[in-house]
Amino acid sequence: MTRRCHLLTLALLACLPLSGQTVIGKVLRFPDSIMSGNRIGRISQHRVAAMPEWDFREAVFAPDGTRPVSADLDFLQHLRDNNLNADIHTLLLGSYAPSDTLDWLRGRSLFDQRKIAQAADLLSAIPEDSPFSAPARFHAVVARAYLGDYDPALIPAAAGPYRELSAYQGGALALLRQDEAAWKAASSRFGREDYLLGEGERIMEEIARTRFGARQKKAWFAGLASAVIPGSGKMYAGRFGEGVSALLTVGTLGAITAEQWKRHGGNDWRTLLAGSLCAFFYIGNIYGSYLSVSIENDERLTAENTLILYHLHIPLRSLFR
Repeated sequence: MTRRCHLLTLALLACLPLSGQTVIGKVLRFPDSIMSGNRIGRISQHRVAAMPEWDFREAVFAPDGTRPVSADLDFLQHLRDNNLNADIHTLLLGSYAPSDTLDWLRGRSLFDQRKIAQAADLLSAIPEDSPFSAPARFHAVVARAYLGDYDPALIPAAAGPYRELSAYQGGALALLRQDEAAWKAASSRFGREDYLLGEGERIMEEIARTRFGARQKKAWFAGLASAVIPGSGKMYAGRFGEGVSALLTVGTLGAITAEQWKRHGGNDWRTLLAGSLCAFFYIGNIYGSYLSVSIENDERLTAENTLILYHLHIPLRSLFR
């Protein structure tokens, strides 16, 4: 009877969705969370870099005036040189005559203030014949990338003094889209001509080798491995501490069950209790290992994307002061 119950539980486990949001999934996650949350299990837990928190409130600009913003350019540059971005933002809220210069300065200020959505709209609207077209477009690409828009059509044409920056942004967006063909086309234009881009290009190439070259780990294999040796699926997923914790927990409960069986027989309540706990944690260990591969892949993808986005905007600080 006990074996039939175990087989039925395993059959249900095979039908569970990966997210584990069903009632049975949550129950099976309970023993895994206990094994993963102790001191040994926490050794292998990763900290994924948090994405910046954006301010989506819109800046309200004064009605158009007649004073040209060029009259305050020297003062604005002085504020920028001293990293007084909040003062720049306040000054640009004033009434100025409409111009491409004003749109660029306001868009750049909003970008620095992390008002990304409004900055992207302002920067994208600057016409191509404007002297600020190139810097505005490159900043707009970064702003929209942070918003999850990885459209390569936003990048300025790969010509002129910014051809390598264009390839750099194209490679970053290709990685974020997980488009291997586009990545190869963009990275082939990496010239290492600009030291500001060199470090970012190296990091993106390392990420590309992992993302496109390494074989993806299989969730089913992790579950099977942990069915044979408890915790081995966690180790396969890259969570060594959690694997050791699962092995010790299931192994200890198995030893207690064997001891109770030896002393009191298979029908004694103490043997049944210990055996049930062992089976519960054993099945939870299989289910947790199955999920760990997907969780590990998602966490790695998030961490890599955060790193790509960080290096996507770093060169702009120096190239367009």
